[in-house]
Amino acid sequence: MTKQSLFFLTVLFCFSISSQAFSFSGPSAMDMPAEIDVKGKTYALKNLQPPFPLRGKAGEQAFQKGSKVYFKKCFLCHGDLLNGKGLFGDSFSPPPANFIGKDTILKKPPAYAFWRIMKGGPGLPKKFEPWNSAMPAWEDSLSENEVWYVIAYIYQRSHYLLTIHENKSKPSIKRGKALFQENCTQCHGDKGDGKGITINYSSPPPRNLTKGQYKLRSTPIGKIPTDEDMFKTLTLGMDGTTMPGWQVLSEPDRKSLILYLKTLAPKFEKFMERGRKHKIVKVPEPPAFSLDSVKEGRQLYLENCSGCHGFEGRSDGEASDRIVSISSGDIWPRNLTKAWTFRRGSKRKDLFLTLRTGLYGSAMPRFSKRLLKDDQIWSIVNYIQTLSPPQKPKTDKLIHIKRIDGELPNDPSDKKWNSVDTHYYPLGGQVAEQDKSYFPMVESVKIKAIHNGSEISIFASWDDPTFDPVLQKLIPLKESPVPPIPEKLKGLKEPKEKEPVPPNPQEFADSFAIQFPVENKRSGEKPYFLNGDKENSVNIWKWNSYPLGVVESNAKGLGSVKPQAKESQGVESKAIYQYGQYQVVFKRKLENSDSSQDTQLEPGTNHSFAFNAWDGSSDETGTNKSISSWFQFILE
Repeated sequence: MTKQSLFFLTVLFCFSISSQAFSFSGPSAMDMPAEIDVKGKTYALKNLQPPFPLRGKAGEQAFQKGSKVYFKKCFLCHGDLLNGKGLFGDSFSPPPANFIGKDTILKKPPAYAFWRIMKGGPGLPKKFEPWNSAMPAWEDSLSENEVWYVIAYIYQRSHYLLTIHENKSKPSIKRGKALFQENCTQCHGDKGDGKGITINYSSPPPRNLTKGQYKLRSTPIGKIPTDEDMFKTLTLGMDGTTMPGWQVLSEPDRKSLILYLKTLAPKFEKFMERGRKHKIVKVPEPPAFSLDSVKEGRQLYLENCSGCHGFEGRSDGEASDRIVSISSGDIWPRNLTKAWTFRRGSKRKDLFLTLRTGLYGSAMPRFSKRLLKDDQIWSIVNYIQTLSPPQKPKTDKLIHIKRIDGELPNDPSDKKWNSVDTHYYPLGGQVAEQDKSYFPMVESVKIKAIHNGSEISIFASWDDPTFDPVLQKLIPLKESPVPPIPEKLKGLKEPKEKEPVPPNPQEFADSFAIQFPVENKRSGEKPYFLNGDKENSVNIWKWNSYPLGVVESNAKGLGSVKPQAKESQGVESKAIYQYGQYQVVFKRKLENSDSSQDTQLEPGTNHSFAFNAWDGSSDETGTNKSISSWFQFILE
């Protein structure tokens, strides 16, 4: 047995004893083809081995090179901890592979990993529904060596993550420095200045740790956090960002890491030299929830918060566009209708502390006791909790679309929609091909649908804090108003009226598309979910803000979208925009004569749809978009 084979067996043994609960149940080694073709070169997989050794200095070089590939191409889905819980981990079904689970590609021969990376979802055996796997085929963008580098990184890094928690040594700066170099530099950089590999692929970008500015603290704004604050952030991570929770490290190791992090910013040393003590912002016990406090909280919210967070909490306040700069890390104010994205958490005490301390390094200010008393803060907290469900909605892989009698609604404002079930679908960035969307604005869509036996109406709503200005005179539109002046400030100089903006279209339209498979009568196969594939077409209904309306198209892969002829356009639409949210109704006949291009919708039969979204103001266009997997529906 070679040393190289022994290395792989050692790694595979570590995986066999892993106690992780979930893993990707993909094809077995028996399903691996005998050979694959990549750019005209044939690879016999049975005895395929890496072209370089993976141990010693050569192994370390492969690991370091693989790290760069992984954090440029893979970590948004598979995650910093290789557990399939990256930023887009919840966006696709099936989810990204978990490399530290019970049944992973690493329990199979190295050639298996080479095959899966090169061929991705489109290269899966047909029985595994390749059309729904978001795993890209990397054969066109990674070289043979780069694939082996990333395999070396995944194998070695996974072994490390499965064993690192066993360390129980006494916390020390020296140990913390080693842990930082092993786990944190890819994002935060070798010097801790936030200039790691992922700086261009993360929003917000990784924190510059040399400034000593931490968002989540129990101390006043501008002050350094306590060790307990840092330990909590390190343990839980930051929801909605690429920063994971580091429970994989033992408690002594997390404390070692904190000791080292404090050496990166001079603020901590000065604090100790001056004999300072932390001033803790105390969170009192919350009063009983009441409707009167919610009413007061709404008024206080409108006066103090709506300027950024918007009239209904969707980040569309009139001040937002002045404080947002994605390139510098100044991101949009939190969408308060999605409590599961709150960095600190959405419990009442979490919200109270955020309002009292602010979020250092962001535009979120603190509200001092001189400005708002404790009972007023609690009223705002109570109101904010009414804006969102407490948990992220579940996604139904199969829904039943209700049948009604009579005319279908074609307007988002129609009251008939009030009695129709709402279904939540997550969206993730398209990262398979250039141009890519590393941090898309639209991360979910809500769908309602009904039919009457001859037509279908689909209501789509998605949050977008900006609207295409050309729509001001084209559709019903409600903007978040300028916040009312608090009573104590009335009588001072009135705010200057904003100059009206000419209703010209933005450079790229805001768009939303519903995609359906076109039946392949010859093979019976379903298209790949990324706009189809060479063998199988999709039918796309795409609404655009400009020119306003829906265009029906067909595609056989990303970049191959082709609009149908004018006489084949059969979808009508109507749109409104209000307080940071687009609402669009699509309406079409269930069946038509153009079965070669259009999906035919038959009651009682399983059908599929998927969704794409573009925020034009964020320069999203073409393949730079949000996407979803296929989801199933049945017309009752």
